[in-house]
Order: sequence, then C-alpha cells, then structure tokens
Amino acid sequence: MLARRPWITATLASLAALGLPRVARAAAQPRVLLLGDSMIAGALGLFLERGLRAAGHDVHRRAKSSTGLARPDFFNWMKEARAQVEAFPDADGVIVMFGGNDVQGLRMPERKWIRWPDEGWAEEYARRVNEFADIVAPPGTKLYWIGMPVMRPEKFHARIQRVNTIYRAEMAIRPDARFVDIWRLLADESGAYTHHVEIDGKRTRVRAGDGIHLSPAGAHVVEAHVRGVVVGELGGNTPPAAGVPESDADSEP
Repeated sequence: MLARRPWITATLASLAALGLPRVARAAAQPRVLLLGDSMIAGALGLFLERGLRAAGHDVHRRAKSSTGLARPDFFNWMKEARAQVEAFPDADGVIVMFGGNDVQGLRMPERKWIRWPDEGWAEEYARRVNEFADIVAPPGTKLYWIGMPVMRPEKFHARIQRVNTIYRAEMAIRPDARFVDIWRLLADESGAYTHHVEIDGKRTRVRAGDGIHLSPAGAHVVEAHVRGVVVGELGGNTPPAAGVPESDADSEP
C-alpha cells in the first residue's frame, strides 16, 4: 500500500519543515557518540555520521549487527559502552538505537534466563536500558534514544511496540534524554506497516525486503529527522538532505 506523505518531501528538502528552532553553530564542535546494532552499522548510521559531520559535529560511531542488551553472553554492550566512552570522552550528545535483537529472552548471570513473556522481563530490560544510559550519558550529556520503526512481521511488530514503550518511558524520566519516535515516519496514515511512501512525487521503497530493516531511501528519511532533532539541540548547520536513491524510486509517479 502506498502512503502519501507530502511532508516527507519537506523533510528531505529542508529540516526547517520539522518546526525545529534555528540554532547557530556552537563555538566548539559538538561531539556526538553514535552507538547501536545493525541499523547503526548500516545505512542509517552511515548517513547520520555523514550528515552530522556536514553539520559541523565531531562524530564517533560504533555499531555491531545482531546485538543488543538482551544477550551480554554474546556481546556485552555495557562493557563496550565503557570502552567507547573512554575512547571518545566528553561527548555533548549520544545517539543510541537498539531493539531489533532484544525481543527475546534476557540472559541472566549463572546461565539463567528471563523468557520473553515471563513476569519481570520488562522490569529487567528497563534496568538494562538505564544502566546503559548511565554509562554513555552522565549528567549534562544529551541522550537521543531512537525508537524502532513499524515492522511487517506481525509477531515482531507487537514485540517492537513493547520495547518502544519501555524506551519512551525510561527516556521521559531522565532529565537530559529524549526518545526519538520514528514510527510514523515510515508508516501509512493509520500507523501500519507500508513498504512504500511518496517522496518528491515518486512512489519510493523505504523498507528492505525483510520488512524489518530500512532501504537507503528509508534511512535518508529517518536520518533527516534524527539529525534535525540533534542539530536543533546541540547546534550546527543544516546541510540539505540527500535525494532519494534511484534504486528505491519506482518509475511511475
């Protein structure tokens, strides 16, 4: 189903259309740490890194696919977060995106588990979100936690809504944190999954074939929004967003 979203054209044409305040470039180059899973390892993270650098920010990106906060036995993001903060100290802002690999059981010490539907899952996951946030964003550091987009697989869709609810709630109680909601950026008018949206009058594919990840065009849409939020608070210029990749745009208007 094609979702007609005229405002996406404005988003890609100018970040001013987001209604964000114009902020003069800070005297010092804002330092931004960018962390996450395959979304940050892939096109979205790459575009954010490039876009923020073009906006005058000093950016350090670290990402690893197939990881999250659920399985520290596979990849320990708490340990990695400390290493990244040490490698890139005094960040003004930190951008984080997890979730796709966390909608599963939580590995606990002594090889124990909290299964996905079990009582206590949400409480333990929220604790991990806050532990991670405490490591990467001490008081005075802005934290931007990007929510997950709408998903096509029905089971996955419902689970992603659950983790987004946790991210939103936990960021709301942190004084320097913000939940960056991207759900409706790539959804249809009802908030449901769609594979295509209309950008610059073209029917444009914004999702990868798995219905989970983003196409390059979808990554550009999300990047423009997130970059606008970050630049609006940390300062910097607003370079024009990249156009829609030809491979994502269908031939018919």
